[in-house]
Amino acid sequence: MTGYGRAVQSVAGMTVTVEIKSVNHRFFEFNSKIYRAYSFLEEKVKAHLQQYISRGKVDCFIQIETEQVEEGVVQINHSLASGYIAAIKELCEKYSLEMNNNVELLTSHTDIFTVKKAPADEEGIWNAVKGVVDEAVKSFIAMREVEGAKLKADVLSRADTILNE
Repeated sequence: MTGYGRAVQSVAGMTVTVEIKSVNHRFFEFNSKIYRAYSFLEEKVKAHLQQYISRGKVDCFIQIETEQVEEGVVQINHSLASGYIAAIKELCEKYSLEMNNNVELLTSHTDIFTVKKAPADEEGIWNAVKGVVDEAVKSFIAMREVEGAKLKADVLSRADTILNE
């Protein structure tokens, strides 16, 4: 049976959006689209959904937007920066160019910088996402029940037509 469920909630400083959709399939086949930073959620969501959905090709989309700016530390690769500076000096000397201390030129080489973010609280994020997944599953199951009732009515109607002819 096909189905669709969606839920959006603001939880723990995040806005979490979960969409679940499925089409008929003989077995449970799970596919998810989650930002790479939250890929640790994939197996947890799959196991959680299997408690409610036994079969079907299930697609789950999870979007997490943090409401606060994540702090990070910018680190400089000093040896690489020194290499760029030496190369620029060599160019200036070889081609008689004026050497200026143009920091913008140096900072355009983004490989000099690395941004390190604090590790995510995986358990806290899972607890926040789990509640939203539960809401989306409720909506999903309700839609499947409506579709099931329509299919039942259609089959009974056709059976009645066959028996009465």
